[in-house]
Amino acid sequence: MAPFERPLLILVAFAVPAAALMAGSDYTLGVWMQDFPDDLQPFAHFVTDLGEGVEVLVTTGLLLLLSALIPTALLRRRAQVGLNAITAAAAFIFLSVAGGGLLALLLKYAIGRARPVLLDSHGYLSFHPFAMHSDFAALPSGHSATAAAMAISLALVFPRLRALFISAGVLICLSRQLVGMHWMSDTLMGWAVGAAFTYWLAHVFARRGLMFRYDDFFRLRPRRTRFTPIRYLRPTIRSAK
Repeated sequence: MAPFERPLLILVAFAVPAAALMAGSDYTLGVWMQDFPDDLQPFAHFVTDLGEGVEVLVTTGLLLLLSALIPTALLRRRAQVGLNAITAAAAFIFLSVAGGGLLALLLKYAIGRARPVLLDSHGYLSFHPFAMHSDFAALPSGHSATAAAMAISLALVFPRLRALFISAGVLICLSRQLVGMHWMSDTLMGWAVGAAFTYWLAHVFARRGLMFRYDDFFRLRPRRTRFTPIRYLRPTIRSAK
């Protein structure tokens, strides 16, 4: 599978239900969002703030900075392999989140769909391309794109925790509707943009032998390393005793 094939399939798969929602269900959901209980708003805003991706970007950015400062020439060969694996993983997650969010940002301002807060004055299918105003930046949802990039990149790096990461990403997408910032079709397309970009980047990494490999069915799998940090801590622990 070429690097662009799966991302293209993701975009098409999400574009069809998004178009169906635009045909009518978006309006019904928009009216319902206006009546969302005020008591639940603080929780919804807490969840939606996680979609900014600041924590993930800062953590992976610091890891990249630290890896650049570590004198690798002084490390054992296996430690160097482990450090390279950590650096590649941090770079992949950082680029996925930053790139997916940036792509969604460019698209939303180019498309210029009105947000749900303008339902009464503009309706649910109002478009003002390149208006360059936040009120006309609904499609696709940037938070949803970032949430998808975070969820899928982390799920690819830590496949055993994929259910946790994907569930958190979906919850962030739902919260964007609960706080009245996006239509459901916006969040679907936001997820599609973030997921497509992340899978494209993963294929780019895999074809360069970084972070990922392909199994017999051409599915992405994280590269395994035999780096175990505890082995290098044992001499220190014994000497301390």
